[in-house]
Amino acid sequence: MRRCATCLYPLTSRPFISFDEEGVCPACKIAKERKTIDWSERKQKLLKLIEPYRKDKGYDCVIGVSGGKDSMFQVHYAVKELGLRPLVVTFNHLDNSEVGLRNLENLVNKLKVDHVRFTPNPDVVRRCCSHATRTMLDPFWHEHSGIYTFPVQMAVNWNVPLLLWGEYGYADLLGMFGNDDYIEMSKKLRQEHGMRGQEAEDFIKGTDLTVRDLEFTVYPTNDEIEKLGLRGIYIGNYIEWDHIKHTKLMIDLYDFKTDKKERTFNIYENVECYFNDSVHDQFKYWKYGYGRATDHASMLIRKGYITRSEGAWLVNLWDPKVCWEKLDEFLDYINMTREEMWGLVEKFKDPRAEFKPIEGAVRPKKLPYISNPYIHDCTNRRRLI
Repeated sequence: MRRCATCLYPLTSRPFISFDEEGVCPACKIAKERKTIDWSERKQKLLKLIEPYRKDKGYDCVIGVSGGKDSMFQVHYAVKELGLRPLVVTFNHLDNSEVGLRNLENLVNKLKVDHVRFTPNPDVVRRCCSHATRTMLDPFWHEHSGIYTFPVQMAVNWNVPLLLWGEYGYADLLGMFGNDDYIEMSKKLRQEHGMRGQEAEDFIKGTDLTVRDLEFTVYPTNDEIEKLGLRGIYIGNYIEWDHIKHTKLMIDLYDFKTDKKERTFNIYENVECYFNDSVHDQFKYWKYGYGRATDHASMLIRKGYITRSEGAWLVNLWDPKVCWEKLDEFLDYINMTREEMWGLVEKFKDPRAEFKPIEGAVRPKKLPYISNPYIHDCTNRRRLI
């Protein structure tokens, strides 16, 4: 399996990427360019952009949050750096961890913001997980749909024309857009990259679910968006985005809690999710030959925290891990056997997706203190609503 010559991203990545003549992926080139950006100038652009949205009453913006470090940083930045009054909203995907719920409560209490949390019908969620697994081997279509849709619904319902997001993940991870594109949130981006191209009416085919069951995935109409003048701004286009620095700041200021993971050394990403690491990422590894450890190691390489050889050691250690305890718990949740699961793996597997240990791997001399490359046992956190 061919990987980027600078980081460790493979050609089997989703969405697809291509390498240049030197074998370098687009994300590495974008990351190199970002080191030359005048971020003080970009911040001034952001301040100018948001000025018309400040209000004397009501909310200046809507921010979607979970129990993760990115959403906590977004609210912190909006309140403390930009002086905005946000309406903070959460789509409860029902894949919650104790740590995530604790962080979410902490965010609301310590940043003193108004918060709305929506919980969908748990039976509908279970049926969505089952159908999405069987048709895409991607269990959490409902989660991506709700996270990308509910904040937009709330912005329209509360008549707030500004949505603030963090970074656009595909731009940072895959180099999908350039640094000067200033990409904004849209229905098309949400549908193509968050919902696998499927709106509710597409997803429900072959099920007894209805569009009404999936109301939380239904995007406002074009007329509603245009009438409000709604914009979805990614803060990451205007400030230097560094996961390590942001997480450390959230720990220091707001007592953000990290948590060990089953399939990666990174203990600060996706701490709010119970099944995401051990199920969603496991299927990704079996389908495409790489997992979250590749994502996380590549980002650290691009930021200069570790070398490619050190990243290779982390990927070799973590990507092949399997946490059967949680995987079996999830299969029981959707009434699926291991045999049926293996049949789906074979059906959806990229024929190029064969993991082989990366040569030249060197054990890291030093990692950011919020990473742990040596713990790889399964955690036993409770799954809570």
